[in-house]
Amino acid sequence: MTRHAGAERRTTTSYAGAERRTATSHAGANVRALALPIDPPPADGVLRHLGIDECVRLPLRVDAGRIAAELRTLSDDTWTGASRDPVVQASVRSFFAIGHPRGPRPLPPEDRAPLAHLPYLRHVLRDLVPATPTRAIVARLEPHGLIPIHRDTARFFRHTVRLTFAVSADGPQRLLCDGVFYAQEPGEVWAISNLVPHAVHHTGDAPRVNVLADYLPSHDLLALLARGERGLGVRDHDATRAIEQLSRERYRTHRWRGIGWEIFKRVWRRRA
Repeated sequence: MTRHAGAERRTTTSYAGAERRTATSHAGANVRALALPIDPPPADGVLRHLGIDECVRLPLRVDAGRIAAELRTLSDDTWTGASRDPVVQASVRSFFAIGHPRGPRPLPPEDRAPLAHLPYLRHVLRDLVPATPTRAIVARLEPHGLIPIHRDTARFFRHTVRLTFAVSADGPQRLLCDGVFYAQEPGEVWAISNLVPHAVHHTGDAPRVNVLADYLPSHDLLALLARGERGLGVRDHDATRAIEQLSRERYRTHRWRGIGWEIFKRVWRRRA
């Protein structure tokens, strides 16, 4: 996970005004033809390789209330099962439903123990989405929590499509992605680009829960992308500046923790 330069210095992008839509929503946008499997993976990620430079709301819906009910049956200890960046993910508790953390040796994208207690979520991840997941994480962002501006490491994610399933939150679930906000409602499924600067500032009084899953592209998944709604982003000058400021403060406050995490990752991955 690579930190975005905007966390330490103001990004150069300026916005003319708050709450201005960038384009009109539309479905059936053209998506470039893509030969599968992709080898080698595109340097700029699957979405950019397809000509998609924004988040896309897919024509899929899930029963968010049913997922939330299943998650309530899990023990509190389950939510500490993911080893993730202690600075970027400092406000997040999470666990792997499918797959494993990146490590010195590749591990199979198998179901993890908690998924046995989440049959509907397993159906969503394995059956509803017409593609093969390489990993899935269930994440709970604490009230008023922050995921600061960052990019995910391209060499680990450029061959997959990141989907996010909104489950629950108090108030709007807004994702800042490449300078644009996307409002996500519970039950919606979005394709997002995690290789560009993105962040979340949760302003609600209850945790925000969502599921993040990375999929190998398939023809059926690409067809969903082509039918998805685009142009739904909103620019908000004040909210963007607030997240930039909060991100700088997070990285400054936890600078040495972040350095220690980067050293740990490099040593751990070289053990193979």
